[in-house]
Amino acid sequence: MSINFNDTPNPLAKEFMEKMFGQAKFTDGKSFLYDGMKEIESVFIGELANMAKQPVTMELHGEGEIKTMSDGTQYYVTRRGWVKVGG
Repeated sequence: MSINFNDTPNPLAKEFMEKMFGQAKFTDGKSFLYDGMKEIESVFIGELANMAKQPVTMELHGEGEIKTMSDGTQYYVTRRGWVKVGG
């Protein structure tokens, strides 16, 4: 799963995400990649967007899918979680 922002989220939004999902496996400061899937209440993204004061998207990723970060770094999903492409 990834949580994505247009700009770097503020500390309140980062704290909220950490409480909900733990530490992100990888981040470029705007996108946050998490291993595993936790149950998410529908109001979560709205609350997070209000805290961050910007739009937020959440993406679910399947095995083999690649996510390109804002800095061009790519990660793909394995059964065990996110892995850096070429790393």
